[in-house]
Amino acid sequence: MLPLFTQLGVVAFGRIKPTYEQVTRSVIAGAVAAIFGLTAYVALLVALGIYIADFHGALWAALAVAMLNALLAIVVIVGVKIANRQAQRRVEAQQRAARSRLPDPVTLQLLASVPALLKGRSLITTAAIAAMVFAVAKSQGAGRYDD
Repeated sequence: MLPLFTQLGVVAFGRIKPTYEQVTRSVIAGAVAAIFGLTAYVALLVALGIYIADFHGALWAALAVAMLNALLAIVVIVGVKIANRQAQRRVEAQQRAARSRLPDPVTLQLLASVPALLKGRSLITTAAIAAMVFAVAKSQGAGRYDD
């Protein structure tokens, strides 16, 4: 019996170590890429500053680079706010859809009383509860195929 459990464990959990190693490699590669990206960005800003300084002086070059960075920061912040707002609206729409699928309050009250009714454990009570659950399920569209 132990070899069976061992095989089931390999089948069920065999991908944990490779997945962990892939995630680790991805995180390390992402960190290295971020360092190179930041280095390239700083070099680009320095080059832009030197280029503008040749025409307008160091002060205007520094101001132009700072304004460019501020503008990019504002664009990123606005983009993130828009994405967050869209995600929030999507979640609210899913919650409204889930609430619309709930049964009416009378049905919810009947379903809430089911555990109390089951304490009697008589056959007639169980049959009555089964009939009530069946009726509620059918009223909610259970068993229908909308093809």
